[in-house]
Amino acid sequence: ILLPVFGFAQSKLKIDSRNVTYGEAATYKASWGFFTIGSAVTKIDRTLYKVGSSVCFKIDIKGQTNGVASLFYVRDSWTSYIDTAGITTHKSSRSIREGTYELDEEIHFDHTNKKAEVKVYNKNSKAYILKKLYDTPENIRDVVAGFMVFRLVDLSNYRKGETFTINGFYEDEGYKINVIFLGEETIKTNRGKILCYKLKPLVPKNHVFNGRDAVDVWLAANKSKSIIRIRVKMFVGNVQIDLQK
Repeated sequence: ILLPVFGFAQSKLKIDSRNVTYGEAATYKASWGFFTIGSAVTKIDRTLYKVGSSVCFKIDIKGQTNGVASLFYVRDSWTSYIDTAGITTHKSSRSIREGTYELDEEIHFDHTNKKAEVKVYNKNSKAYILKKLYDTPENIRDVVAGFMVFRLVDLSNYRKGETFTINGFYEDEGYKINVIFLGEETIKTNRGKILCYKLKPLVPKNHVFNGRDAVDVWLAANKSKSIIRIRVKMFVGNVQIDLQK
């Protein structure tokens, strides 16, 4: 799974971390057509943590296949420690279990020197060993912090068609992602009709998504700005991820 990290032009975005809800937990269902293929749980810890001298939120995400997709075993989890002031990532980790493929990885972000230290767990030495030290843009964020910023930006100030830019980084490749604000839209969910803000991040070309405009994100148009739906056009069909509770 490709997990880019995101950096925002801080001066162009007004972020209010006071809207973060400690202890918030959400459950999502992933569907492919009429079939349920997976589920995910996100949680913001009730406790704040220190990473170096920085005070951080701790956010956990766990995802798995189920239903008709259970034949393709996936059990993935991510943990991110995100600065409470700038919503930048200081430390993140991921555990990937997909079929026979396994990966345990830790990333430490050095914002002063604009570096990311990536370590991978080695079964033989039973320790994390350095994979590589990467250069990063300013205000670097992993994908968890990136979606968190979506929720903390005051989108009511944006007009339909306006964009903001994300500086992205994955391994040794840098890129920019333009995020288009598509206005308000009322969508039908299992919890009734919900008024949402709709965003379209133009993702880098890859082997999973069908085009740079393959992703749409709907956020509740209220104070919570919960992620209500994500729809992804993939080469194997459309996958939709919906908030359950």
